[in-house]
Amino acid sequence: MPLTYLVIVLREDLLDEFPALRKFIYLSTASIGLTPVRVIKAISKFLESVLSEGTAYLSEEEEANVFEELRGLSARLLGCSKNEVAVFSSVTEALNSVAWALPKGGKIVSTDVEFPTVIYPWIRVGKEKGWDVRLVHAKDFIVGEEEILSAISEGTKAVCLSHVEFLTGQKFDLARIARKAHEVGALLIVDGVQAAGYLPVSVRELGVDIYVTGSYKWLIGPMGAAVAYVRRELCESLEPGLVGWRSVEDMWSLSIGPLKYAGTARRFEYSTSAYEAKVGMAKSIEYILSMGVDSIYTHNMRVTEYALKELSSMDRVEVITPLKTFMRGSIASFRIEGLRSEVVAEELIKHCGERKPEFNVRRGLLRISPHFYNDEDDIDEFLSCLKRALKSLAQS
Repeated sequence: MPLTYLVIVLREDLLDEFPALRKFIYLSTASIGLTPVRVIKAISKFLESVLSEGTAYLSEEEEANVFEELRGLSARLLGCSKNEVAVFSSVTEALNSVAWALPKGGKIVSTDVEFPTVIYPWIRVGKEKGWDVRLVHAKDFIVGEEEILSAISEGTKAVCLSHVEFLTGQKFDLARIARKAHEVGALLIVDGVQAAGYLPVSVRELGVDIYVTGSYKWLIGPMGAAVAYVRRELCESLEPGLVGWRSVEDMWSLSIGPLKYAGTARRFEYSTSAYEAKVGMAKSIEYILSMGVDSIYTHNMRVTEYALKELSSMDRVEVITPLKTFMRGSIASFRIEGLRSEVVAEELIKHCGERKPEFNVRRGLLRISPHFYNDEDDIDEFLSCLKRALKSLAQS
């Protein structure tokens, strides 16, 4: 789908699908994305049917296949086989299961500006597995890729990174890091929750071993769903850390015998869960794919570039996000010289117009995260609020 269609034709229905845009300058997708009305309706219909009709609606066959639509659409999104896709309830759950699946001993490499979910499983599981968790230090929130590569050495078991960092939007060259990891026999495990949905992803081209992403940010779905690409060879060799009745080849045998895992990534699925969230995630990915991830990426990068350029031109504003497009995602983080970001955020909200700005403060930085439902007008409106807030604070 060409970009002109995304920007012009889609806008006729944009407010109907995302009515919150009438009330908010919504620049908070890195925290929670807005879910289309059509997806909310699909979730409600499924949930109402299950709750009111039970197995008369959700038969055993349908329950066995309840993840299949999500599995197939996720495979299209990530560029892999549907047999390499496992369905989870969260990125945290997926990373914990993977961490418990890895052998004992060795080194785990990550960074000290990662989201806690990317680090804590390795620290916790490492107590039992004897891992040495090494965190590459960031300089003013930005991590040098060369330092990551230097930290990957013989004895490294796994490298676990975000594709796009939640704090600054810094994007890593995963293909380069994967090559170094594989040279020493390590796995590259990636949290793609701040990337998938607007950043084109081909897990095979990137060379990653495991790629996990969740539903409720850039994939604009409900909370309670996540998917993981698990490279085919690992589907056959890794023993999942969390197991249950869905983990085996014949899930409805319900017999207690030898634990024979499914031969695909499905072995990582183990439990009855909030199926409606998985149904919703499938519909959200379908919506994203219908617009075209490439088109969304072009749009998001243009709007974010505009925001970064305008912020960089303002007095006292220090932009932290890398300015080069290939080094960042759809996130712009900054701070104001001499002022606490929390104080600026509180004052900014006081000086908004009819629409209230939605943005975030993370680790002392102000963060905005535009998606395809935003444009340069949203950025201008937000920056007008910011300028009024800074003028007010200067006078106080």
